[in-house]
Amino acid sequence: MTGWVRWTVLILAGLVALALAAAGALAFLVSRIDVRAEIERAVEGATGRDLTIAGDVGVSYWPTLGVHASDVTLSNVEGGRAPAFMMASDIHVGVELRPLFDRRIVVRRLVVQHPRVALEIDAQGRPNWLLQRAAPTAPPQQPASSPGATPSEPGFNVAETTLRAVEISSGEISYVDARRGAGWVIGDADLSTSLESLDQPMRITGSMVYADQPIEIDLRVGQPAAALRGAVTPLSLTLNSELLTASFEGRTLAASGEVAGNVRASGPSLRRLSAWSGAPIQGGVGLETFAVAGRIEIARGAYSFSNAAFALDLIRGRGDFVLSERADKPYVSGRLELFDFDLNPYLVGQAPPNQTEDLSAAVAASEQSSTPTPTAEIAVVADAPRALDVQAAPSDTPIDFSGLRAFNADLELVTAAVLVQRLRLDSTRLNLVLNDGFMAATVHNVSLYGGSGSGRFEVDARAPDISIMQDLDFSDLSAQRFLSDAINLSSIEGRAELSLDLRAHGRTQGEMIRSLDGGAYIEVVSGTLHGVDLGGVSRTIRNALRGELIAPEARTGFDGFSARFAIADGALASDNLSFNTPDLRIPGIGVIDVGQRRLDLRLAPRSPRGGIVFPFAIRGPFGASAYSGDVGDRAQREVLAHVRSVQAASRAGVR
Repeated sequence: MTGWVRWTVLILAGLVALALAAAGALAFLVSRIDVRAEIERAVEGATGRDLTIAGDVGVSYWPTLGVHASDVTLSNVEGGRAPAFMMASDIHVGVELRPLFDRRIVVRRLVVQHPRVALEIDAQGRPNWLLQRAAPTAPPQQPASSPGATPSEPGFNVAETTLRAVEISSGEISYVDARRGAGWVIGDADLSTSLESLDQPMRITGSMVYADQPIEIDLRVGQPAAALRGAVTPLSLTLNSELLTASFEGRTLAASGEVAGNVRASGPSLRRLSAWSGAPIQGGVGLETFAVAGRIEIARGAYSFSNAAFALDLIRGRGDFVLSERADKPYVSGRLELFDFDLNPYLVGQAPPNQTEDLSAAVAASEQSSTPTPTAEIAVVADAPRALDVQAAPSDTPIDFSGLRAFNADLELVTAAVLVQRLRLDSTRLNLVLNDGFMAATVHNVSLYGGSGSGRFEVDARAPDISIMQDLDFSDLSAQRFLSDAINLSSIEGRAELSLDLRAHGRTQGEMIRSLDGGAYIEVVSGTLHGVDLGGVSRTIRNALRGELIAPEARTGFDGFSARFAIADGALASDNLSFNTPDLRIPGIGVIDVGQRRLDLRLAPRSPRGGIVFPFAIRGPFGASAYSGDVGDRAQREVLAHVRSVQAASRAGVR
């Protein structure tokens, strides 16, 4: 046998002999003392709770050399929901041998197997995890018959306990907040820590499972003793899971479970994260990749963010807001500033494109920049629809408003550019309320198409028959750009004033247009009407109209155009149409039936210089209307009767 092999065998033999001697010494010492009573009395004195060891107590050789106890229960607070604060199948305590000869217990390792910990907050907000030392009492007398002891012998001293290592294996932690009727359960908790002193920082690392998702955890508690007393203590936490990566640096008030500090969090799907946390988002599209950074306060089930930057899908923003849960649904409130974004994917039910940008980097840039970068592009939804397209028949496809039921909200919003259908809103400031499918928005100011607007609109999607209300006023708009994007009408050029007071209901675009009621007013100044030369028409109406008078290149310059419309069942009626050119004054009456896609107008041009002009009518389907003279006023009588019918129906529909 070579020299090194011989020495190796001798060293191993010595170590084995030493281990057997230590185990024998420990077994001898344990057999001479009432370990069960010592442990129960020590824990009860330190926590103020009753400790019961119902199982065996003896020497532990694995996983640590020391003492073990089975079927251990630590009592709950009086009136607690759970039968015990903690129950464990086995507790193994690794102790130093030498202090045992001085009747002192110095713990070097604690292994708790299969513990079940029940954390609770009662209806008055009192937690059950605050532990206090029991009131001092006279030390109990040792019974004379105790082996190896006399009545005068002192008990064991646990004051010098030092936990070099604490391990929790296959644990379960439950939490119930009676104030909110909410809670959670964490299973398969495998955690480890070390504790030199309750006044020294403690670090806990390991893994656990929540709702079938494994989580890696790294927790640092600045002052464990302060936490046990319910006082404020520094706290840092790092979480890693498939659905959430988060870090927190701040403090906690253990007496209430509140925390406050700085947080960074991100994940692949806010929708999946919400479902995982017990508040699923129902309906709608998107709400996937997310990131947030800022200051957070967590209290009573609410997450309050301040000075926070966030990213969600392609939306970027910052603000002060609160996330919570109401009626089993996510609820967000506060003030948000949103950068440029496209709202169309959420309106048409088309999922936004996959996020390719590093959201954490985008959030960091939002934190540092006070000027948002334009990002909105209509290309996100290649063929964004319009609420009304005068060039096409309305759709009878049901409109999906399920996104309005995805969550509830009460928000003050300030946005940069937003794309809504084909409309581009350059900036907005509004208050928004969402409540179980009902949305109400008060628009304080919106900048668009060179002008501005304000008002209120509502969408009620709580029933299958959707209701929509708009009460909006706009001024100084570019009429051609606005009307082109809004209703696909590009023939009117000028600066426009527009007021809308509209009501509609239905399940499809067609149903809503055919149910449209209310009123509207439009005035356009210093503009051009493309596609027709009204002056030429008025002078040649008795003859066959020349093609150049009604053609794409034809046009009518005007000083002003205005009309006030009554609206009923999708038809717009006016008896005060006014169209003024440098050479003509053209009053008129008419009905624009959007639901039936038909136009009935009667115009009566008058020349301020006494020229000969003739009244005429424009009647027929959109895109195929015919021009005819009305010297005998037949069209006037028919159109005026139609106008009065719509006006009466509109007034009857006013509630």
